[in-house]
Amino acid sequence: MPDLEFEFSLRPDSDSELAPYVVKFTGKSIVWDESAGSDRVVGEIHGHKLDLAAAIVDGVNQALLLDSVCPELSEFSRTAFGDNGCHYLQKMTDGSLKKQECSGLVYINEITVDPDYRGQGIGSALMGMIGQMVDVEDSIIALKAFPLSAEYGKRVPEADVERVKQFYERLGFTHIGGEFMVKQANLCDTIKKRLAWRKDRPAALPPPLSGKIYV
Repeated sequence: MPDLEFEFSLRPDSDSELAPYVVKFTGKSIVWDESAGSDRVVGEIHGHKLDLAAAIVDGVNQALLLDSVCPELSEFSRTAFGDNGCHYLQKMTDGSLKKQECSGLVYINEITVDPDYRGQGIGSALMGMIGQMVDVEDSIIALKAFPLSAEYGKRVPEADVERVKQFYERLGFTHIGGEFMVKQANLCDTIKKRLAWRKDRPAALPPPLSGKIYV
């Protein structure tokens, strides 16, 4: 993999009603192009982080919130969420559905890699940066694993679709229905390290009693 630099920007949604619950993020992977004598963007990732728990506490309808962000999120909601709550139904190997709770959703709208740099781990590196740059704890990460057609309106070959799904499976994503895949954010390396650190910390001492103590 080439030496990469990363740039990430996060900003609240421009819609004032969505801003308390929705953050847009953009990430770029950059290499130094010796022949051009300048930096070159070789990969990009775009998405949204939604604070579903805060929205529910404030009485915001989850379905309307997702639909307001983008139509694809509304489609994801109908596929993944069991009802109007912070959870999704994960299909188990025996065919049963298990309820997975979450307080937030990190939805990746698009990830692209420069054709000249594909197969060099740049897409995986960008995905790995999500856990470091975006607050993903107690969230699920979701995306639509369907590659864009090189020609508008032309059907994507099934081999390309399968290749993309296998790529995300290697990153820990599971198929949830339709073309959607999800990953529990607590499986991200950054969150694993944070949880391991908390586990090793000694139990907090109770706060000192206030007032006078008589012996």
